[in-house]
Amino acid sequence: MKPITAHARFVVQFIGQVQGVGFRMTCLREAKGLDIHGHVSNQPDGSVLMDIDAIPSEGRDLIGRIQNARQDYVAHTVVEKSASLGRSTGFKIK
Repeated sequence: MKPITAHARFVVQFIGQVQGVGFRMTCLREAKGLDIHGHVSNQPDGSVLMDIDAIPSEGRDLIGRIQNARQDYVAHTVVEKSASLGRSTGFKIK
């Protein structure tokens, strides 16, 4: 029996040349196979915001995968972690 692991909320802002380069699709692709729920969206200031509920290790893994896959486009990443919102609807582009 798999142990139950509590989810956490990660609000991640990717700053740099992250719009118009397939960044949000990269986020979806890198999230495949992970227990991730929430969304990713372009922001008016030119950044991309990812707001997810995830098992903490998988949330950190996803952030690292995205940073690695798009390292030429991300200048800075801001991560805030807090209590989960209890989402269970999957991960999508908003």
